[in-house]
Amino acid sequence: MAISNKNPDKNPAVAILALMLGFFGLALVFSDLGANERWLARVVVATLFFFLCGLGIGFLNPELWITAGLSAWGGILMGGFIVLMAIGRYGSAAFDAQEPPYISAGLTMLFIPLGLTLIGGYIGKLLSQMRKQQI
Repeated sequence: MAISNKNPDKNPAVAILALMLGFFGLALVFSDLGANERWLARVVVATLFFFLCGLGIGFLNPELWITAGLSAWGGILMGGFIVLMAIGRYGSAAFDAQEPPYISAGLTMLFIPLGLTLIGGYIGKLLSQMRKQQI
């Protein structure tokens, strides 16, 4: 994976954009549901958000599409914290826990947003390459 030589000033800007989008992602995984909000609506919005973040970042910077994962820092932080709390509380029996913190919830928060942003980033890279071939 080589750094883009075409416009090296764009690389930090895209990384900063990904980090800024991560604040909204953190709100999606950290905050409680609103008064009339349903959990299914939150899941759909979060899924679309993380995938589209990755897609846009991969499209804008196909050489460094992997930086799309930076927009999932909120989920990584929150999920990692829950996993560490579960392991600290239950030790080797963390997967059999009957009370919170649940390690499965932490792993879900850790890997689903990261996976969605990386898949979106890779697809964005492919779309950018297809667009360049058509021009």
